[in-house]
Amino acid sequence: MKRQKKLGKRILAGVVSAVTLLSGTTALSAVSTTTASAGDYDDYAKLLQYSLYFYDANWCGDATENSSIDWRDDCHTDDAVTGGFHDAGDHVKFGLPAGYSASTLGWSYYEYSDVFDELGQTDHLQKITDHFAEYFKDSTTLSGGSVTNFIYQVGNGDADHALWCAPEVDTATRTVYSTTNGASDIAAEYAAALAVNYINFGNSEDLTYAEALFEFSDKYDTCATDGVSGFYTSYDYYDDQAWAAAWLYLATGDSTYKTFLNTFMNTSGAGSSGSSGCEWGVYSPMSWNNVSLGTAILQAEITGSSSDWAKVKTYISGQATDSSTYYVEPNSGAWGSARYNTSLQMMALVSNSHYSNINYNSWAKSQMAMILGDNNISTCFVVGYNDYSASNAHHRAASGYDSFDDLGTNTEYDSDGHVLVGALLGGPSTSDMSGYVDSVQDYTQNEVALDYNATLVGAVAALYAAYGTGSTVDESTIPGVTASSSSTTTTTTTTTTTTTTTTTTTTGNSTTTTTTTTSSTASNSTTTTTTTTSKSTTTITTMATTGGSSSGSTVTPTLSTGEADDGYNFYYFEVFGEAGQTITVYYTVNSSDTNSTVGFGYWDNSASKWVEDQQTGSGGSTSVSYTFTGEDTTKVSIYWPAADYISNVYYVISGGTSTTTTTTTTTKSTTATTTQTTTTSTTKSTNTTTTTTTGSTLSPSTVEPSLIGDVNLDGAVTVADVVALNKVMDGSVTLSEQAKANADCFNYGSGVDSSDALALLRFLVQLVDTLPTSD
Repeated sequence: MKRQKKLGKRILAGVVSAVTLLSGTTALSAVSTTTASAGDYDDYAKLLQYSLYFYDANWCGDATENSSIDWRDDCHTDDAVTGGFHDAGDHVKFGLPAGYSASTLGWSYYEYSDVFDELGQTDHLQKITDHFAEYFKDSTTLSGGSVTNFIYQVGNGDADHALWCAPEVDTATRTVYSTTNGASDIAAEYAAALAVNYINFGNSEDLTYAEALFEFSDKYDTCATDGVSGFYTSYDYYDDQAWAAAWLYLATGDSTYKTFLNTFMNTSGAGSSGSSGCEWGVYSPMSWNNVSLGTAILQAEITGSSSDWAKVKTYISGQATDSSTYYVEPNSGAWGSARYNTSLQMMALVSNSHYSNINYNSWAKSQMAMILGDNNISTCFVVGYNDYSASNAHHRAASGYDSFDDLGTNTEYDSDGHVLVGALLGGPSTSDMSGYVDSVQDYTQNEVALDYNATLVGAVAALYAAYGTGSTVDESTIPGVTASSSSTTTTTTTTTTTTTTTTTTTTGNSTTTTTTTTSSTASNSTTTTTTTTSKSTTTITTMATTGGSSSGSTVTPTLSTGEADDGYNFYYFEVFGEAGQTITVYYTVNSSDTNSTVGFGYWDNSASKWVEDQQTGSGGSTSVSYTFTGEDTTKVSIYWPAADYISNVYYVISGGTSTTTTTTTTTKSTTATTTQTTTTSTTKSTNTTTTTTTGSTLSPSTVEPSLIGDVNLDGAVTVADVVALNKVMDGSVTLSEQAKANADCFNYGSGVDSSDALALLRFLVQLVDTLPTSD
């Protein structure tokens, strides 16, 4: 029998996911998908899948129908140009980073289309780049093939940053920035994005606009200033033009573009800055502010010249020097270090693909592992990716706060906040990661942005091409992601019906009663293809059937501050528990202290005295546990270190005998229908479903377990297995003999019942050390 050792590190995200999944809002079966667990630092397939969802979260315009994120809806529909993407944690549509991000995403597919195809991510990537492209074209007025007006920005940065709210309620009129003879830097970036999108997906209109925008940019040679100052001021336009010229040459084969590119690469002291051109080499990272490195790589790809590759190699080799230390770009990397890190990874790996004299695979692999949590602070900087992920991105829409007053000094998201799936956080300001705090207030280390994720996507696609590790997951298991489905129907009659149906279904010991009232009208239809997107808002209430505390759930307490005898402040909170229940308190020590002290105290009425059990925890991320001796309120005091050095406090109470979960779901559906004849169809449905579960016991398996706790047979023990086992208990999932053997977590050999699910959850939150258990 293979026993399973405990996971150890941060478990908060996993337990929250478990509570959500246990509610029944997400179906799970024993399919071959991967679920985040400690050590998944090279699951590049899943990471690529997740990294694209950030763009759905920042979708502007018709988000209800097109964003894959269920907490996003239509916004800014009165903009002078609708569509596009919000830049970062704000709502401005800045032109320069948008063009850079779109062209870089397109480059990722250009280099690694087989990876996107293999992993089923091509459609998602194209939806994103097409949305960029439509916005860029809608921002451009053409007359006779030439640009006569160019809108390069929507929204004023200062006005936008003065508000904190979700984009759906941001209804203020937004400033429009346009030009008839400038913004050459932004026009060139849009041209590059449209050209590569044409190469990738063949929309000829993209190429038409790309060529017109390049001509416009080259004609006026002027960087945008109005509206961008203080936010995205470009140092030059010449690098952007050369970047666009490279893509236009690849799109058209027109030697004029190649000549422009080669001139840039062999010129120095040019452009508005007086320092643009790469005659002597490349000296800046690939970023929204300077695309010279990417341009140099494309030129070397086109020419195949060893001297052209030498410029690329010289720069990258000077940066990618240490595989054991987190790379922070030396000049500007302290703000948003992770974006420069993934940018260098992408540049190095793309170069690997074309030039045999360099190999940065192992360096990039180690850097990505550090970003995913293999670091000295055990923190992943991609939101929602694994149990180590930081979660409090500086992002208005996801935070759950309605105003700056509502946000206040809070560092964590509101209870109405959301998981900003796949977003790359800015990351630590130093290579040793000291000083990093997962705070929604921190726009230096916890900012997110379009350009951050652009090179994350490229780097991950390249790593998958190099190593081929990992698997994508069922999108219905990703927090906040809406699944889509397609169906084909044939209607041959004209009918108007109103139907009320009541159905009672009994499966095992679970009885479900569903009442449906439907009114529909249809006429003269042939074969119809329908794509339906459903968005759900779910409220989950969980309570233990014994005791006054939430059993098995994580709770973030409201902390009070006390003063110690030595004059320093410490944190404390109060919690109610029953005799025999155990509370485990988790927290992070942000100091050099290797030990910490926690007291669990209560007033004993019978003895008329204060009783306290003091325990010692380790430094860093730590936890201590206490078993309640009676039904009473206990004061939990983190005495040392001082409050200034304590963060991320939460607790779990275990010991309840069963859990009841109540779920209220509101669903909005949008249906797009294509038919060969005129069809009118209206359907109104009201469903009321009541499910009662009385519990069941499965007989012992006839086979030996392969891995105790691995209920869904994916080779790992995670929260997903708790979900699967609870669905077995409610009768919605049937286990194979192998899965049943693995599910026997409590009193092995006694069969499978609800106590096995509880044992598995206790293991995941570190209340038991091994599986199976009899505790």
